[in-house]
Amino acid sequence: MTNLVAADLSTNKLALAVVCSVAAAFSYALSNVLQQHEAEQVPQDETLKLGLLRQLAHRPRWVAGMGADVGGYVFEALALGIGTLVLVQPILSTSLLLSLFLGGTINDRHINRAGWIAAGVLAIGVAVFLYMVSPTAGIQRAENKSWLIAAPPIIGFVLAAIALARITSGSARAAFLGLAAGTLFGTSAVLTKAFVHYLGNSPLDWVPHWEPYALAVSSISGLVLAQSAFQTGALAAAVSAEQVLQPLTGVALGVGLLDEHLELSGPIGTVIVGAALIAMLGGVLMLARVENPGSETRSTLVPPPGGLPPSPRPAEG
Repeated sequence: MTNLVAADLSTNKLALAVVCSVAAAFSYALSNVLQQHEAEQVPQDETLKLGLLRQLAHRPRWVAGMGADVGGYVFEALALGIGTLVLVQPILSTSLLLSLFLGGTINDRHINRAGWIAAGVLAIGVAVFLYMVSPTAGIQRAENKSWLIAAPPIIGFVLAAIALARITSGSARAAFLGLAAGTLFGTSAVLTKAFVHYLGNSPLDWVPHWEPYALAVSSISGLVLAQSAFQTGALAAAVSAEQVLQPLTGVALGVGLLDEHLELSGPIGTVIVGAALIAMLGGVLMLARVENPGSETRSTLVPPPGGLPPSPRPAEG
């Protein structure tokens, strides 16, 4: 029988989980900005291929972004090892706001008034959600039979999003790829809790279990999808879509697979939390439409598919 270990949340652990989650959100935001700038310059024929990561690995700025990504993952793993998915995932969604702010500073991608309004909507949604919800302890790892039920819808959704991305372009393509990436990253969060649990038993206790290997597959696949979304140059659309699905997937799987619960204060509390979730979703969708009109376009960075445009003919004498 599977050994299911319950987590125990104290006030100190809850505070530490929040701090680690905020640090993870900032690290992920810095990673998004640095990696998007480099991925945007790679030709589109490398989209959805592992060769994309090989090309990006030769770019120092992208490598620095990957370092920030690893730092974010470490903070996220610490947060998930201490707290619950229901608590951690909504905080991680604020990395979208930080991505846009850092993008304005580092890559000169400024947001307009509508962007600030959307940012406020998202921030309020997350704050209300955390205020209204008192997450209860769940288990650290799900039963295999539960994964057999959850895996087919997850895989089906990711494949459908990729298929739609192949027949679209621009912000729509970035959004579909971001949705697929966010789904896999949200799934990785659940697998991470199991991995951290095994490490807590002994350094090599994870070796005979399948979750760490599934974590590697979902994380690498999500990374390829995220970088492919960044290639479009639509940072807001890519990150917004990813940040919609990552917390929603994480929370859904936390409740469905790890027995985490939302402690709500009656019907009114349920309505308020529902409104907060709608605000979070609406905020990221609004931010997906925010693009920096003064930023560089792909045409100035990468030759179009047909090659360089012909040089103008000299005037005839």
